[in-house]
Amino acid sequence: MSKGIQIIKENNNLAEWSRQVEECRNSGLSVRSWCEQHQIAISTFHYRQQRVWKALQKSSQFVEVPLSFDESIHSNIAASVRVGNICAEVHNGADEATLAALFRVLKSC
Repeated sequence: MSKGIQIIKENNNLAEWSRQVEECRNSGLSVRSWCEQHQIAISTFHYRQQRVWKALQKSSQFVEVPLSFDESIHSNIAASVRVGNICAEVHNGADEATLAALFRVLKSC
């Protein structure tokens, strides 16, 4: 397989995995429950999540995140971390890998 095709395949995988991680986080379910419902092994989910985080850390691009207030999302917040002007919310059910990645990103800010 050519290098260009490999890069396209990797980017497609990362896009799909990013969508899955976002969907899981916004579902209000624990990672275990979400994975069971979507027939994805928890270890596979964590691997994909880690790959997404690593790709985001390598990226030097900024992504605009639309802000909206959704009461159902905010009712699941377990903690809020503020570093300077940056605020990160940790939702109930966040796993250790997610927290570690979040703190690594915040540390670099």
